[in-house]
Amino acid sequence: AHNILQHDQALRQGDFEIRNQLPGRDVAGKTIGLIGLGRIGKLVARKAALGLEMKVIALTSQTSGLDPWIERVASREEFFRRSDFVSLHMPWTPETYRSVGNQELEWMKPTAFLINTARGEVIDEAALTQALQEKRIAGAALDVFEREPPSSNNPLFKLSNVIVTPHSAALTIEAMERMALHAAQGIHDVLSGRKPQWPVNEIS
Repeated sequence: AHNILQHDQALRQGDFEIRNQLPGRDVAGKTIGLIGLGRIGKLVARKAALGLEMKVIALTSQTSGLDPWIERVASREEFFRRSDFVSLHMPWTPETYRSVGNQELEWMKPTAFLINTARGEVIDEAALTQALQEKRIAGAALDVFEREPPSSNNPLFKLSNVIVTPHSAALTIEAMERMALHAAQGIHDVLSGRKPQWPVNEIS
């Protein structure tokens, strides 16, 4: 929303006036739409609502137990049309495979951004590339790809309205330590006949 990548590249080339030529946008008051209300999705919702003063909507079948700052939206079309930012937090399953494709991108506002830190396979990458090339949406931030590692010739890498990272959103030192502990705890729970704390096949 603040065009950080473009400002960084321009300033390194001596262009200080980029700040006036390419202003950013506030996120306060904007609507962030979340798909996936597991542990991470709920944390994002809390931070967006209470920290950034954003309106939070979620595309979910969950009808009770939602935090008060989350508005449930049942219609896919309404969800994508209302969102200024769409942020994906669901696992990759047969049900979520390419669940964001041509139709969903058509519903999005031309000023909207798509954020994917979930799994690359939940987006139709070719459809997203075309939408970004044609500027039918404002931009995308992608930490994951349909094929990993992605080819260096991936057309997304040539677009100025895309920020890409190498599936590294969760790779802090502390997070990797927690991953190991949670994996061990999950194995122990299953072998002890208990339900694991974060089963993948429970989609909110």
